[in-house]
Amino acid sequence: MGKEAGPDFKNKVTLRINDISIGLNEFADDIVKEVVFGLLKALNTENVDEIKNVKIEINNE
Repeated sequence: MGKEAGPDFKNKVTLRINDISIGLNEFADDIVKEVVFGLLKALNTENVDEIKNVKIEINNE
């Protein structure tokens, strides 16, 4: 399901739900990354282009 990633594709996003790793193809990886960076820009986070990594953890208990 979905487009297969090219041979040189390396995930930039790691998604885990209930400690289960969710594999993302190139398209989904890019969408998640761009949405998070868009949220950070909307929050007026300085130098978004210089961010090396972001960790978001949600506890929904």
